[in-house]
Amino acid sequence: MVTIIGSVRLLPSRPVQPAFRHLPFALFLLGILAYGAALVWYMLLRFDLGSLLRLNGDNAFYYFQIARNLAAGEFSTFDGGITRTNGYHPLWLLLITPIYWIFDPRNALFAIKAFEILLIAAGSALIAVAARLARLPWMLLLSVPVALYQQRGMLLGLEAAAVVALLGLLLLTLVLAARNPVRWTWPLAAVAFSLPWVRLELVAVSVAATAAVCCIEWSRQGAAAVGWSRAGLARAARSRPALPLLGALAGLLAYFAYNGLVFGGLVPVSGATKQWWAHMRWEREGGIDVGRNLQAVAQTWPFDGEVLAALEVCAYLVLVWWLVRRSGNPDDRPALAYYVGLAGLAAGHLAIFVWTVLTAHPTSAVFPWYFVPAYLLTALLVPVRIHVALHLVRRFVEPVSHRAATILRPALVVGGAALLLAATDFRGPFLELERRAGALARTWQIASYTGTQVMNRVLPEGSVIGSRDAGVIGYFSRFPVVNLDGLANSYEFFRAHRHLHDGEERRSAQREYGRRNFGITHFANVRPVDTEYGGELFEGVTTSGPIEERREFKLWSTTTPARMPGASERAAHFWARMAPHFDYRADDVGVVVDDGLAQVFVRRCDPERLRDRKFAFAWVSGDSGQPASAWYPWESPRRNRLGLCVTVFEPPNGAVRIMALSAHDYTARLLGDARLLIRSDFDVYRNENQLVYVRDHCSAEDVERRFFVHVWPADPGDLSDGGQRHGFDNLDFDFQRGGMRTGGRCIAVRALPSYDIAHIRTGQFVPGVGSLWGSGVDFGGSDGGPR
Repeated sequence: MVTIIGSVRLLPSRPVQPAFRHLPFALFLLGILAYGAALVWYMLLRFDLGSLLRLNGDNAFYYFQIARNLAAGEFSTFDGGITRTNGYHPLWLLLITPIYWIFDPRNALFAIKAFEILLIAAGSALIAVAARLARLPWMLLLSVPVALYQQRGMLLGLEAAAVVALLGLLLLTLVLAARNPVRWTWPLAAVAFSLPWVRLELVAVSVAATAAVCCIEWSRQGAAAVGWSRAGLARAARSRPALPLLGALAGLLAYFAYNGLVFGGLVPVSGATKQWWAHMRWEREGGIDVGRNLQAVAQTWPFDGEVLAALEVCAYLVLVWWLVRRSGNPDDRPALAYYVGLAGLAAGHLAIFVWTVLTAHPTSAVFPWYFVPAYLLTALLVPVRIHVALHLVRRFVEPVSHRAATILRPALVVGGAALLLAATDFRGPFLELERRAGALARTWQIASYTGTQVMNRVLPEGSVIGSRDAGVIGYFSRFPVVNLDGLANSYEFFRAHRHLHDGEERRSAQREYGRRNFGITHFANVRPVDTEYGGELFEGVTTSGPIEERREFKLWSTTTPARMPGASERAAHFWARMAPHFDYRADDVGVVVDDGLAQVFVRRCDPERLRDRKFAFAWVSGDSGQPASAWYPWESPRRNRLGLCVTVFEPPNGAVRIMALSAHDYTARLLGDARLLIRSDFDVYRNENQLVYVRDHCSAEDVERRFFVHVWPADPGDLSDGGQRHGFDNLDFDFQRGGMRTGGRCIAVRALPSYDIAHIRTGQFVPGVGSLWGSGVDFGGSDGGPR
């Protein structure tokens, strides 16, 4: 600990060997990166395609599809070349494009999420390196990645992770330039140049930080060295401190020039579209009321306290600047540069706040991924406060009492570190990932995906789709999908409709423009929209079941029929069109399986019957060839407008054949050729390579208890690695893993190993209490264990 504290000049430390001087900090960085790697491993181990769909925002799939097209040789297009768009921030797009050279579109989603997680860890490590070089208490920064991973704007598939990494690089180059201006001024200018390319608003950060560097350096050189004459200003512009500021301004101008020359607009068309939305909302509300807008924006989550944090950090910059000038110690200049970077983050956040109040509408300008600088400020606020306190101790306490200062400095750092570690929930990011992966608010993406799979099967070759919320639809569609809300379309499309203020009139004009200019043959969207535009090929495919929130997927033909069909006719039309495309069909049940998600349609369904009987889905595993099963109860089943009931579930990897059966039929199938092994609280049957547990008139308490299954193989060499220690394979499971309650009966299924079994012992137990019931069955092999 003395070595660590000595590294930030808080206590005099004994000389240490060069080989071990940097070891504590190296282990600290390794811990940050290892934490990110653990989060990646957790994500890859636990999540499937459905989880990834819910984790990413729909807008993220604009990036993914454009990067996918770019990797395939198409330049900057979402729809495969029909339109050219700049509705994105270029640096994040370029970072993820190489992923599509390596992975297929499905696995690329996992690779991009892993890249996001590691990029945030890398950005946190850069921030820690900068803090160490600036002699700040870097050991207080372990909570930074933990806090960032739990922010709502992070890990949505958008540019936030790249922003963290680039802001960390900005802090590092600021500190390095303060230590060695000759070597690091040009790298600082390059980072300032690149900031607008990862997110345009970050130009406020780069200009504020580099302008502060100029002011500090010119004030240090003295007014006589610069002066305010024309010649003096020219000398100042040519001086080394001005290079980073010129780089920041050059980056903005280059960004404007690139967009203007290539795409016909200075800013991303997505930003222009959202600003247009805000303008229309203000017009409907009678014009911008700055006072009312200030009150509304100030109460919005990204501004409610982050603005105060930004003002606090700016005050710290002024205070530290004054202390450094008073001390005259050149070793304090890197710390001042660190505060310059933090003040740049604060200035960027304050600029967004002012812009939002003066020009934007809160409903179209307050998106969580805009506020990464504010996230960093709040994560760094406690370490910064402690460091400012250390400066004050050195300036005011140490001259009076060296002993008191010697006690206060380590007490502040160690006490702050202990409090931060105690308050940091290291499990929080893992739980946050789980929460987002199952969030009902993101069933939009699931509905988009499943509707797109239906669309892929029923539409003819040569179709071109138009969609307003087109991210997931465009990514998974086998047809070109043209974005019709303007976020990923061209400036020509934007200018053709920005004069229209009525929402329905604008949407109709956009559809007609797309049909006429882009060759759109069908329109698809995931939201309940009433329209008389055209005849529905099908409508009302509604997700339910494990996905509790229901969204409707509608698909319209651009040709208007002479007569709008009724619900029963549309249902018959849908079923006739889909029948050849079902992966499984029996009676009134049809199943579509694509890329790890299964969508089940039940024709002429009765919600009450579904609620009573529920459904079980069984399959044959392609890996082991063994039957497997899972129970997916219908949550609040409801008919859609076609009279269909629809649910979505995620079969395990390797499932090659899906069977949808009612609980009654599935129980009959399980027990038809089963052999009764045990009569007890649960009757235990063996059906081929499965154990089936059945109890009539069971209660909730019966299924809350855990099942134990211990299996001894006929050949001990077949034991798994874990089973070698005990002499048997432990297959314990919870009822929720493979069980179902239907009526008054409880049924659970557990697959057995494929090797020859000598002995099985099974029953139920309560952890910490013991076995409630249990029995063993000998299958005749060698003496594999006790009865």
